[in-house]
Amino acid sequence: MSSTTIRGLNRDEWLTRDEIAGLMGRTEDTVRRLQRDNALRTRSGENGKVLLRLGDLIDLGKISESVLDPQVSAREVADAVAVRRELQDVREERCELAGRLAGYEERVSELLAHIATLNTLVSVLRSQQAAEVPA
Repeated sequence: MSSTTIRGLNRDEWLTRDEIAGLMGRTEDTVRRLQRDNALRTRSGENGKVLLRLGDLIDLGKISESVLDPQVSAREVADAVAVRRELQDVREERCELAGRLAGYEERVSELLAHIATLNTLVSVLRSQQAAEVPA
């Protein structure tokens, strides 16, 4: 029995919906619709996750062979795509937080300036009060 492969990839490799979504650059909902509309075969994986056969998605033209490296398994490629997506999310969150921090720092500077003004006014009032007190 020979293994059917494409550029070193095993067409019979079973991947989770999340991994398939990563390879396709789509969401899991898209993979669910694709599974339903094409009556794709599935298996149950770890923790009851639904697995789909890589070859079926390649045959449908939903995963390009060119995105897969013949030296790396499809699962590893899917993991790399997921890590890249997570890194992008972290970068976006960092930019948002840096913007918030800049806004907070600006507000703190404004408040410190107000405090300095109030301290000056309090000093002036105290000196006026001291001058008005009879000896």
